[in-house]
Amino acid sequence: MTLSPEEEQARDIGLIARMTKRDAEAFAAFYDLHASAVYSLLCRLLGNSTEAEDALQETFWQIWRETERYDPSRGSPMAWLIQIARSRGIERRKRLHLALRRDAGAFDEIQDQLHTKETTDRLENEQDIKAVKKALDGIPNEQRDLLILAFFDGLTHQEIADRLETPLGTVKTRIRLGVQKLQDLFCDKA
Repeated sequence: MTLSPEEEQARDIGLIARMTKRDAEAFAAFYDLHASAVYSLLCRLLGNSTEAEDALQETFWQIWRETERYDPSRGSPMAWLIQIARSRGIERRKRLHLALRRDAGAFDEIQDQLHTKETTDRLENEQDIKAVKKALDGIPNEQRDLLILAFFDGLTHQEIADRLETPLGTVKTRIRLGVQKLQDLFCDKA
């Protein structure tokens, strides 16, 4: 049975009223009704299914926490939901952009350090080559392997995530932790 737009809105308002009383079944029904449309919007906004899934979770988590903030006089439940999803998507896109810029900056800094004459001269020294290998061996395999893929094989974080079938956030975290451990190892020796 197909509902009219007015009936859909009345149904959603009823679900939201139940959700304010912490009715998990009402929340599940609201999610089932609207998750695919919200997910599609977030995919278009973020251009990445993994990020869209995370933003979808954040959206519905916010809906659950702030259900009592819904005001029917300000718009339909769907408009409210879309506004929250859009805000979560834009926030996530900004965080991703900042993280990419930060990671690109760290990569550029490491590249610059690797290509300085002093560093090149030092790495030509067999002892220093052994020190780099030992440092890489001193960090967990999951971090070392990702560092090698990123900095020596030149793969992007997304390419690594795709190749290893690992969430993008996990790849970024492991690379960041690996770089920090290498910096700590070399800063202690400097």
